[in-house]
This record gives sequence, structure tokens and C-alpha cells, in this order.
Amino acid sequence: MQFTGTESKEEVMRQLKSELAVANAQELVASINRHCFKMCIPAPSSSLSSADKANLSRCTDKYLAAWDVVSREYVAQAQKQKN
Repeated sequence: MQFTGTESKEEVMRQLKSELAVANAQELVASINRHCFKMCIPAPSSSLSSADKANLSRCTDKYLAAWDVVSREYVAQAQKQKN
């Protein structure tokens, strides 16, 4: 990220928030790949069977649901500490 000196504090904060959101999304996808693929695909091959696809889908759904719960709780705790 480069600053030109004419950017306002709000613009910088908006840019940082945007970059943080992208980094968080990338980490979430990488984490799902690490955990779900490792657990659901015992013998990797050149293609996925329908059972593999179904297992990956269920794992991803559960992982995202768990991540959402943890994320909401983290935000709630941070808000409590802020006040």
C-alpha cells in the first residue's frame, strides 16, 4: 500500500479495512482447504468422486458455520472490552 500524502485518514482506514477483509477471506479459504481436504480426501487422485464432493461440501459448510460463530463471539467480546 502506498500513500500519496493527499489521502485522508478515512481513506487510509477504508483501504486498510478492505485489505484486511481480503486477507481474512484468503486465510479462511486456505484454512478450509487445509482442514477439509485433509479430512475428506483420504486418497487424492486426478478427479473427485461424487462422495468426495459431498464430503467436501459438508465439511466446508460446517467449517464456515463454526467460523461464523467464533467470529461473532470474538466481535462481541471485543465490543464488551471496548466499552
